[in-house]
Amino acid sequence: MKIEDFNFNTGKRISIELGTQLQIKIDGIDFNSTSTLIGMEPDKYLIINAPATLLGYAKQKLLRGSKILVRYLYKGSAFGFKSELIEDVYTPLRLLFVEYPEIIEVHNLRSGERIDCVLPIKIKINNDERNGVILDINKNGCRCVAKKAEDDKELSSVEIDEQVTLMCQFPQIAGEHAISGKVRNIRRDRKQMTLGIIFHNIQPEIEDIIGRYMLAIKEFPE
Repeated sequence: MKIEDFNFNTGKRISIELGTQLQIKIDGIDFNSTSTLIGMEPDKYLIINAPATLLGYAKQKLLRGSKILVRYLYKGSAFGFKSELIEDVYTPLRLLFVEYPEIIEVHNLRSGERIDCVLPIKIKINNDERNGVILDINKNGCRCVAKKAEDDKELSSVEIDEQVTLMCQFPQIAGEHAISGKVRNIRRDRKQMTLGIIFHNIQPEIEDIIGRYMLAIKEFPE
C-alpha cells in the first residue's frame, strides 16, 4: 500500500486536534511510546507518526491488525480508546494508519478525582528534608506519606496550613520538579505520617506534567 492511496482529511468528529500528543501501547510490545496525531479520515482511520522507539526489534512486532491502546489529554480530560493497526508506511514519512475509534472512554481530570500512584519524592518542611511517597494525586493536590521515628520532633511539629515543597521526579520526564503546597490534613502513627496537601501557585508547565503523569497511570480498558 502506498501513501497516495490514503486521503488526508483534516476534519474531526472526536474530541482531539491535529498535533495532539498521544501515548500508545501496542500489543506484544512491553513499553509505551509517544506519537502525534497528524491526520484522519473520520469514521475510517487516524494517521499518527511512527515513534522512533518502534524501529529495530520492536518494529518486527508491529503487524497489521496489532491491537493498540491510545491515550491523550484534551481540554482537561483524559481520553482512551482501543484500535488496530491498518498499515504502517515508512516512505516518504514514517506513519501509522489506525482504525477510527468506535468507543472512546473519557475521564475528567478537573473533577477532583485522585489517581492512585506510587511516586517517590523528597518532602521539604520545617527546614527539614526527607524521603516520602505520593499515594494519590490530581492537579489540585495529593496525599503523601513519610516515615518517622517516635521521637521525630520535626515531623511531629507539622501543623495544618504549613508550607511544604515536594521534589518530584516523574517517570520519563527529565529533571526534578518542585511543587509547593499547604498541609490540609494530617494523620500520624508511630512509624509514619500521612499528609493531605493542596497545591498552590502551580506553574502551567508543572500542571501539564502532572496531567501527563495521570494519563500514563490512569486505568483504561485493555
